[in-house]
Amino acid sequence: MYGKGWRYIAIGGLFEIVWVIAMKYSNGFTDVFWSVASVIFIALSMLMLSKALDAGLPMGTAYAVWVGIGAVGVFAYGIMFMGDPSDILRILFVAMIVAGIAGLQRTSERTSDQ
Repeated sequence: MYGKGWRYIAIGGLFEIVWVIAMKYSNGFTDVFWSVASVIFIALSMLMLSKALDAGLPMGTAYAVWVGIGAVGVFAYGIMFMGDPSDILRILFVAMIVAGIAGLQRTSERTSDQ
C-alpha cells in the first residue's frame, strides 16, 4: 500500500546523505559550491519526506526511516572515505539502526493491510 511512499523515503534518504557530506566539505559554509549543494540537497531531501507523508506513510515511521537511511549512509561514507573508526561495536550499533529501519518498514506494511 505504501510502495510509492517508501520510494520517496529511499530517495530522500539518499539526498540526506548527500547534503550532510556536502555540508562537511563546505568548511563551515565558507565554500560556496559545497554550501549551495548542501542547501539544495537538504531541500530535495525534505521534499521527498513530504511526498512520502502525502503518500500516506505514518509520520513517525517515515521520519525515523528517513533519518536512519541518512545516518547509516553517512556512517558508511565516513568509514570508507574519511578515516572514521570502524570497530565492531560501532558497526553493531549501526546494524541495530538498520534492523530498526527494516522493522519499521515491515510492521508498517503489516498494519496497513488490516
